[in-house]
Amino acid sequence: MVGMTAKGMNMEVGDIELDDEILEKATKCDRDFSCLDCKKREMCRAEYSVNNKILFVKGDGPLYCSYRMFYGDGKICNCPVRMEIYKKYNI
Repeated sequence: MVGMTAKGMNMEVGDIELDDEILEKATKCDRDFSCLDCKKREMCRAEYSVNNKILFVKGDGPLYCSYRMFYGDGKICNCPVRMEIYKKYNI
């Protein structure tokens, strides 16, 4: 398990813990899982999810992310770690 504390962050949440198998699915992560690190957290804000499979985001995270893609006027995050954070912690 990986756990990080998010004290003092703009996204109020306690510890973020995810199974290693979820982290292993994020093979294209070039941010070293900064979404889990309370001191350097970088992730787009979630807007909503469709069937817990497609996550629409605001795109206000890192300038470049290999998991973010445009869909019409919106942005979708295909990162399995970001989706799991949304499903588990609703952030």
